[in-house]
Amino acid sequence: MKNKNKSINISIRKKNIDKEKVTSKNDSYEIENEKLRNEIVRLTAENSRLTNELTIAINKLSYYENLQNNGLGNNIAKDLHELLKVKDKEINELKSQLQIKKEIENKPVNFNDILVVHFISNDQRINYAMKCFKTETFAEVEEKLYQEYSEYRETNNNFSINDKKILRFKKICENNIKDGDKIILNSE
Repeated sequence: MKNKNKSINISIRKKNIDKEKVTSKNDSYEIENEKLRNEIVRLTAENSRLTNELTIAINKLSYYENLQNNGLGNNIAKDLHELLKVKDKEINELKSQLQIKKEIENKPVNFNDILVVHFISNDQRINYAMKCFKTETFAEVEEKLYQEYSEYRETNNNFSINDKKILRFKKICENNIKDGDKIILNSE
C-alpha cells in the first residue's frame, strides 16, 4: 500500500509539474498574444493613416491632371517651380548664416582678429560701421551689410578700398582690409 501511495503521490506531483508547465506556457502565450494584438492595433492605425494620405495624394493628382487637361496647369506648375526656387534660395541662405553663426560661436575669440570696417556708399545713403573677423570672406561681411540695407541687394554693387577693388570671395585679411578702413560701396 505504501508503494501504491508513493506512486500516486509521484504521479500527482508529475501532473502538478506538467500543469505548472502548461500554465506557464499559457501565460507566455497570453503575453505574446497581447503583444500581437497591440501590434495589430498599431498597424491598423498606420494603415488607416497611409490610406488617408494616399487618398489625399490621389485627389491632388486628379486635380492637377484636370488643370493640365484644361490647359491651366502649366502656369501653376511654373509658378510653383519659381516659388520652390525662391524658397530653396532662402533655405540655402539661412543654412549658410546658421553655419557661419555656429562656426563663430564654437571658436574662441581672439580680439586681434576682430576689425571694424566703415561702409560709405557713393550715393551717401550708407555710412555704417560694422564689426567683422579677419578670417571672414568679404561676401559674408557684405551679406551682413545687406541685412541692414536690404535695398542695396537689388543693385549691382562693387566695393573698393583706397581705389583698389575688393574681391568678394577672398578673406578680409587677404583683401588687405585693416581695422578702421573705409570701404566705398559703388552701386550701378
